Amino acid sequence: MIARLSLSVVLVLLVATFAAGYTQASQQVADTVYTNGKVYTVNEKQPWAEAVAVKDGKFLVVGSNADVKAVTAKDTKVVDLGGRFVMPGIHDTHIHPVFPYLDTEAGWLDINPTMSKDELEQAIRDYVKANPGEDWVRGEGWGADLFPGGKATKEWLDSLVSGRPAVLLDETGHNAVANSEALALAGITRDTPNPPLGVIEKDPKTGEPTGYLGETGVGVVLELMAIPDVDVHIRAVKRAMDEISAYGITSIIDMGVYDQVLAAFVELEKQGELPVRVDATIMMNDYRGDLPDPDPLLATSGKYDTFLIDPHNVKFWADGTPFTHTSLLLAPYTDDPTTKGMLTVTPDHLASFPDLDQKGLVIRVHAITDGTVRTALDAIEKARKANPDNRTSHHIGHLALVSPDDIPRFKELNINAEFSPAMWYPMSLSTIAPIFVGDERMKRWQPIAEFVKAGINVSYGSDWPSGTPDADCWRGLEGMVTRRDPTGEYTDEGQLGEPVDLETGLRILTINGARTMHQEDVTGSIETGKYADFIVLDRNLFDIPADQIADTKVVTTLLEGKVVYQSSEQSNARIDRQRKATLAALPTYTHRH
Repeated sequence: MIARLSLSVVLVLLVATFAAGYTQASQQVADTVYTNGKVYTVNEKQPWAEAVAVKDGKFLVVGSNADVKAVTAKDTKVVDLGGRFVMPGIHDTHIHPVFPYLDTEAGWLDINPTMSKDELEQAIRDYVKANPGEDWVRGEGWGADLFPGGKATKEWLDSLVSGRPAVLLDETGHNAVANSEALALAGITRDTPNPPLGVIEKDPKTGEPTGYLGETGVGVVLELMAIPDVDVHIRAVKRAMDEISAYGITSIIDMGVYDQVLAAFVELEKQGELPVRVDATIMMNDYRGDLPDPDPLLATSGKYDTFLIDPHNVKFWADGTPFTHTSLLLAPYTDDPTTKGMLTVTPDHLASFPDLDQKGLVIRVHAITDGTVRTALDAIEKARKANPDNRTSHHIGHLALVSPDDIPRFKELNINAEFSPAMWYPMSLSTIAPIFVGDERMKRWQPIAEFVKAGINVSYGSDWPSGTPDADCWRGLEGMVTRRDPTGEYTDEGQLGEPVDLETGLRILTINGARTMHQEDVTGSIETGKYADFIVLDRNLFDIPADQIADTKVVTTLLEGKVVYQSSEQSNARIDRQRKATLAALPTYTHRH
């Protein structure tokens, strides 16, 4: 009897304690509640909600107006959404936020791929006239399709800049044109061999350098120039962050950082001006030759590990671009059947994968064509065999061409697949590519739907500013669910592959990106307990025709419940101007080559 009585007492106490805990939880008071919304959560267990409550930067309640009312007190801020559409923040899993504004902040030439050839040439002339004291003329972002085969020449640049060295990188950042003065300063002559993993193009008739450089060939010239200081990088990154937030992006993978970029991120976070979560990915092979040795940075990267910044990631440029045959194909190039191209990584780079994997680093690989993709898969497979207990998910990006035989390997090896919109609908890269890979291979260009059907985690990466003139993810989403040119000018839809449905597209932009960044447990969907990283849009994406998605504007962007972007007449006008310039350029990209 005594034993039974003791047990009963214990049970009563346990029930009372549990009830008290439940009551305490139910009586939590939200800092802010958002009511009367159309909340698309990207949570399969609760796809839609009417309201959310936020406390201490996390979702406290996701449910109905009545649900959030239960945690609303007199000090709670109440925001009436007025029926607006709400969704998780965007994850851009391949972006280079320092480069869009580094040129202008460093005082270099400001050009971009939306420029026509006349506009580009005028910009160069204006810069040369306005900056007579500058030793070098340097810029980045000319459209590859402005020139036959995507290749500008020294004769062209000499006609615009003479008497001082000039080097202009193209929109991909992998190739450049140098004028005669720059070639001379770098010691490049007809007798200069191609550097390892790079190209110094020679005229087939005269043997003289044409001025067009690829990969480490670019570095032969760029290494003559100093890297701008940290203050320049801070200003450049800050400008990019303002634009990124305006498009609703709350998490990014910077796919190529070095000391100055990391220092800029850390300083912005200290100042409370870093509006995104950052996976900072250290460049392991110096494909352009103007950056320091990565090993010391890798050894000391822990000092950049902060609440918003994760520096435990490495990036390998396994290939360049088809334009210079610095991407490896499984079958010969169409424009030159004597070659399958090349890799831009060494055997030692690939052999380092098991060690990097064992250390817990996330390996990310730039791989555009099918031969490079297979090489990257083989290297990661060796890491898996060497470290069978380590299942850190790695990441291969771009994936313009992938052998159907290799698609299942992504799931088998737990590899995230990232695709870039500059390649999946017509811009300069996808319209020039048939010259090099042929129409037949273009039929399997950017096989996003095939990857989704195979159960592979697929994410979105703008690759801004390489090949795309802005960070606008909504144009990318429209292209993914229609596989058509947003301008309507490009009509060869059969070449562009199979679209995905809107729900899949939104998952690719949100929770899938969170998985690629290994943060799906804390963000990427609107769920109780996750960080309140979400956006409010000016339209319900499910209520509009797909060809209107690219017109979407973000009303509010929030990171951990804090507003990091609020639209205004001025910001909306800026976005309209950028979109007008971009969309006007797209048909030109398609037809001018």
